[in-house]
Amino acid sequence: MKLYGTTTSPFVRRVRIVAAEVGATFEMVNTAHDEGQAALRAVSPIWKVPVAEVGDRVLYDSRVIIEWLTTFHGWGDLRAPSDRWREANLVNAIDGALESAIELFYLRREGIDVSGIPFGQRQVERMDAIFAWLSSELGQDGFGAGLGLPEISLCATLDWMDFRETYPTAKLEGAIPALRAAYRERPSLVETRPVVS
Repeated sequence: MKLYGTTTSPFVRRVRIVAAEVGATFEMVNTAHDEGQAALRAVSPIWKVPVAEVGDRVLYDSRVIIEWLTTFHGWGDLRAPSDRWREANLVNAIDGALESAIELFYLRREGIDVSGIPFGQRQVERMDAIFAWLSSELGQDGFGAGLGLPEISLCATLDWMDFRETYPTAKLEGAIPALRAAYRERPSLVETRPVVS
C-alpha cells in the first residue's frame, strides 16, 4: 500500500494507527511538500489526504482506507465494531469537532482573529457540545471494550488540537481525559504522534 499524507494530519494518523495495529505495511508519500502534492494530485481529484493506492485501486478518505485494511488484514488487537451505526455516529461527532477546529486553524493561519467573530464562537460552542455528548457516551471501558475506531479518532483529534493549539483540551474533564490517558502510551499512538516533517 502507498499512503499519501502528512505526519500532522489526524485523518492520516488514524490510518497509520490501524495499519500498525493490524500489521499492514505501507510506503508513505509525504504531501507536505510540492513534490508530494504533485503526486497526490496525480492520483486524486479531491486533493485531500489520506489517499491510498492498493494495487490498481485508489482509495479516498480515512474510513474507506481503514475499511480496506480491516477487511484484508483483520482487526488485530483492535476492537471490531459491535454496533456499526453507533460507532459511525461517534466518529461522525468526533469529525464534527475536528472539522470545526480545522476551520479555525486555517482562518488563524490567514491572519483572522476568530475569537472576535460569531463564526469562531459558534465553532468553539460546537466543539464544547460535541465533547460533552461524547463524554456522556463513554463508559468505564471507553466506547466499548478495547481500542476501536472511535477511541483512535478521539485520541488523534485531541492530539492534533493540542499540536495546532486549536482547542483547549485541558479544560475537558472526566471520561475523555481518562480515555486519552489509557491509550497514551500504546505503541501505535506513540509512534504516530503529530510532528512537522
